Amino acid sequence: MEELRTLILHEVIKTYGPLQGQGIGAIIIPAFIGDFKKVLEGADTTDEIYEEYMTEDKKIHLILEGRKSLGAKKVRLEITGCVVNDNRLKLTERHCYV
Repeated sequence: MEELRTLILHEVIKTYGPLQGQGIGAIIIPAFIGDFKKVLEGADTTDEIYEEYMTEDKKIHLILEGRKSLGAKKVRLEITGCVVNDNRLKLTERHCYV
């Protein structure tokens, strides 16, 4: 999951610059991912769902896509896609699980 945070942070820094981007990213990225985790946990389906997030100043528009799947011992929450300001991030398996 740390890899996903790093990818999103890179996009936030491109928008706000290094100093302001680090500060904003440290707050919004965990909040957005945490909220999406709650959305996935509450989902009644294993179909892919998505949630959109935006910063107050509307400079960052984030779309997280994911699904809840059944693992061998427990339910797995998987992030299957991430779009930041119309830029689809390339996710690998190590980015995916919450």
